Amino acid sequence: MKVHDFIASIIPLSDELRGRLDSILKMRVFGKKEFLLREGQVCDKIYFVEKGLVRLYYLKDGVEMCSGLLLEGGFMISVESFFRKQKSYEFIQAVEETTVYYISFEELEALYRDFAEFNIVGRKLITEYYIRSEERNYILRRLSAREKFRHFQELFGANTVRIPRKDIASYLGINLETLSRLSRRR
Repeated sequence: MKVHDFIASIIPLSDELRGRLDSILKMRVFGKKEFLLREGQVCDKIYFVEKGLVRLYYLKDGVEMCSGLLLEGGFMISVESFFRKQKSYEFIQAVEETTVYYISFEELEALYRDFAEFNIVGRKLITEYYIRSEERNYILRRLSAREKFRHFQELFGANTVRIPRKDIASYLGINLETLSRLSRRR
């Protein structure tokens, strides 16, 4: 999905807003395993994934803990780092070759200031992010491993095969052995 189409699915884009987006959006292709953000850097860009797959993770006792996965058609940031302008404890990494469009924090703030209707986009994106975060917290706390995996398959569908098993297990808060058992039972 193209970034303009995604935004237009939330609100109609005026010619002026479309023109501003065209003037500030930058495109970049990240190779497989390339980092969009590393721990210790400040996340000062918001990324729209046009093609590919990225993961968000942090290190806990030297072990990678996957806290987010994003396929085509969504935005990715390290939330706390982006909004508080502080060093990130997270990494954002391309799982496969990934094409993104991005703008800086300052450019996003200028869009909010200059285009009142763009605030609707921001509010709806933050609302959706918050709902998904709460849903994931509920799933991690309340569901069995089998239910977590079933929900994950419903959420990612056929794209599940694109995601490394270690990331699926970590994202679901289960170990690889449990994931392997669940995968065989399908």
